[in-house]
Amino acid sequence: MSNNQNYNRNYNASSSSPQQVQRSNEWPKKSNTSLPSKEQLSISEVPYVDSHTHLHYVLERLPDVFNVTSYEILKRDHFPSNFESCINVLCDPLSFTSNEIFPNTFMDWQVMAKTSFMYLAAGVHPHNAKDYNDYVENNMMSILKHPKCVALGEIGLDYHYKNSPKDIQKRVLIKQIDKAIELEKPLVIHTREAEEDTWEILSNHVPKEWKIHVHCFTDSPQFAKKLLDHFPNLYIGITGVVTFGSAKNTQNIIKCIVPLNRILLETDAPYMIPSKLNRNKKSNKVTICHSGMIPLVAEKIAQLKGIELDEVMRHARENTRNMYGI
Repeated sequence: MSNNQNYNRNYNASSSSPQQVQRSNEWPKKSNTSLPSKEQLSISEVPYVDSHTHLHYVLERLPDVFNVTSYEILKRDHFPSNFESCINVLCDPLSFTSNEIFPNTFMDWQVMAKTSFMYLAAGVHPHNAKDYNDYVENNMMSILKHPKCVALGEIGLDYHYKNSPKDIQKRVLIKQIDKAIELEKPLVIHTREAEEDTWEILSNHVPKEWKIHVHCFTDSPQFAKKLLDHFPNLYIGITGVVTFGSAKNTQNIIKCIVPLNRILLETDAPYMIPSKLNRNKKSNKVTICHSGMIPLVAEKIAQLKGIELDEVMRHARENTRNMYGI
């Protein structure tokens, strides 16, 4: 989930059954938006995986005019032909009971698991750490034990929004790390404005050889180097934020810190729209990201490193295979 968004459904932490999970009476309002053509996104033929996305939020937010009612339609109509698969991330407690609350809809995690090109990750986001309890954990574990679930996350620390107290965020992060080790699952880490505490917890609680995806990295180049040097199987996730003029930290780590064999491509959709899509636009802007936009993220990385786009795409695909086994 985006570092720049505070998207949470209402959740009753004392719930003991799906019927007691509270939600708004309506879905979030669907924004007016345009979408890029497949031709705009077809700038490489190298197969790719979106290593971190929330496509259930994409379908939820797309206006009805696009007639996107399933993940298959979204892929068919809007992703370039070299899209291979994605890891769809479930990180709020409501998602863990979506098969009972929203059965047979695109919000149902079991529907996601049956989607041929979709893998899953599950974990309680730091925003929701205050809601973590045995009920939430048991439902999360059901997803983690599914063969299509390839990682535990996104979990971590977020001291920007402080939706959950710091001490609770830290406790819940450690608890979930222990679960990942128990299940032998890779970790997907969210960290924002919490470098010191994130480092302390990861270095003290995660085995050095563990597979770690630090998702949507926006922290300092020094922190990126510290993580990469300590954890040989840690990867840095790069989203469309790298295309933003203000993203100097992320651009600097691409130029100077992160080698090609430690980068993962991700969209964090529906957030982090690559800036190229709205350049010089005053209206009819793209306001929803999706997994078809990965090549534009790779394009910016290639520009920053002074190499060919396809080289970035090939390395990222191999890195995803090494990280997630897909």
